Amino acid sequence: MSPSRNFSFRLFPETAPGAPGSLPAPPAPGEEAAGSRVERLGQAFRRRVRRLRELSERLELVFLVDDSSSVGEVNFRSELMFVRKLLSDFPVVPTATRVAIVTFSSKNYVVPRVDYISTRRARQHKCALLLQEIPAISYRGGGTYTKGAFQQAA
Repeated sequence: MSPSRNFSFRLFPETAPGAPGSLPAPPAPGEEAAGSRVERLGQAFRRRVRRLRELSERLELVFLVDDSSSVGEVNFRSELMFVRKLLSDFPVVPTATRVAIVTFSSKNYVVPRVDYISTRRARQHKCALLLQEIPAISYRGGGTYTKGAFQQAA
């Protein structure tokens, strides 16, 4: 399987408001607490990820992880924890889910940290990814060059 050249950033088909899998409508100002909104959005996200796993036999997932100074090291670690947690539910092998992780900060620091899409190596599997490669990603700090991150992902 070669890297995909069709780039689309929409993971899920559009659904009508209120339909299963659709995002909840935003509450009126002051209607509900922020924690409840976060819970509802989290549940909607989990449903969509579950649906993505069920509908797709083969996936290429590219994660852009901001490691600029404005994010900070604590939040950078939270980003990586999110990536680890999300990938723990996918079969990461060349025949099912292929993964790339790109960190970005300043213009000269857009770095592909994991690339299970364009190159093949013997140890490209979920255990190596979750236990070795993601924990080895370090925080750099610096400016934010989002454009370069998207260019690298493409």
